[in-house]
Amino acid sequence: MGFFKKASRLRKILLIFATLFLLLIGFIAYKVFWDPENTKQVFYPLSQEDRGLLRHGDIILRKGYGMFSDGLVEVQDGPYRVSHCAMILDENKNWKVVHALSSSVATFDGAQRQNLQRFLNESIPGSVIVVRFKSTPDTINQIASRAAYYADAKKPFDHQFDNEDTTAYYCTELFQKAFYQVLKRDIFHAQLRENNTGIYDLSTFQDTSLFEVIINHQNRK
Repeated sequence: MGFFKKASRLRKILLIFATLFLLLIGFIAYKVFWDPENTKQVFYPLSQEDRGLLRHGDIILRKGYGMFSDGLVEVQDGPYRVSHCAMILDENKNWKVVHALSSSVATFDGAQRQNLQRFLNESIPGSVIVVRFKSTPDTINQIASRAAYYADAKKPFDHQFDNEDTTAYYCTELFQKAFYQVLKRDIFHAQLRENNTGIYDLSTFQDTSLFEVIINHQNRK
């Protein structure tokens, strides 16, 4: 009888630990994917002076809200604390962005257009950086057209972060493909070689040999 009592007690302990483990996993999943803090919006002002500096094809970087954005910042090797990127499009003097978003933080899963102000409002105050590729306007326009094409094609979000899969793109992969299609060389390759994540991160956009910083809110006091 003592053996069966001990076995029953062990089962109860294991059940308690299994329940606590599942609750912990559920809490982490909620914080990463469903917590309203991840999609928090606070009006983010962009001065007329800053707006006057924007050009079609510029890259805008930001740090978003939530634990997932915090984690992305920590694993990247770059001078700025940013977690997401988009490309600015001038559509008849109406500023838009094109970027790839997961359905965990957006109503649509994948490459999409969005109003610039909406993008700004989902940025941590003082986190926005705008950079411009050091190339000719014609080349930049071609890259922007390619990125817009992916949005029009509604390329789904690459939840597997698989760089070999051309049917779906995560945020930086979208632009790696757009730049590669036009330049016929991979400007992200050096970054990918230097880290061990296997994921295109945002450090390439912070490489001053490739991109010029146009607007930097992280240096403001």
